Amino acid sequence: MKVNVNIRKLGVDYFNRMKYYVLLSLAIFIAFLLLSYFYPSFFSAMMSQALQNMRDGVTNGEILLETSSLFINNVTVALNIYTNGIYLSIPSVYLLAYNAAMVGYTGASLPLSYFLAYTLPHGIVELGAIILSGAASFRLTHGILKLFSGISFNADNKKEHFFSNAEISLKMILDSVILMLLVVILLLIAAFIEANITLGIGQFLTTT
Repeated sequence: MKVNVNIRKLGVDYFNRMKYYVLLSLAIFIAFLLLSYFYPSFFSAMMSQALQNMRDGVTNGEILLETSSLFINNVTVALNIYTNGIYLSIPSVYLLAYNAAMVGYTGASLPLSYFLAYTLPHGIVELGAIILSGAASFRLTHGILKLFSGISFNADNKKEHFFSNAEISLKMILDSVILMLLVVILLLIAAFIEANITLGIGQFLTTT
């Protein structure tokens, strides 16, 4: 039996379901990135030590600029953001804001050309993935809330009402899982670029 699947329509439908979660995550990330970049003193108490620890980790060899090490570190951050969707995404918002503030604060602490040269090659992919993990978290939260909204004592048919909501909830949770699969792929690409390409590009741009 031939199955006719319209991939383009599936993609468009998925995008339409997810776009507002992505926009919300993007807005949070950009807001804290800009705040920390233009007002670094406000974030200094939180970020200065974290930034120094990161520098020390690289210097001491605790943080390895290798694809596997970078991937594990970044995917751990993304999974933490995503799984906190079960807590109404409140910790997810904090993690998004923290990571955005770290990027902005780091950018404010370095010459802009140097920062961009050593960040943009992999950063566009990596930060995009972090933003998408926030969107996946929000979708997961929405799916969980939809499941609980199926528990109604006033519905005419309580069982039918619950299972109808449960079906919608599972589809929403599946949407979030699909997005996280994309996040993992993007982070693997970003880790490879950072470990093998970024340094060379940065050195070329900052020494010519």
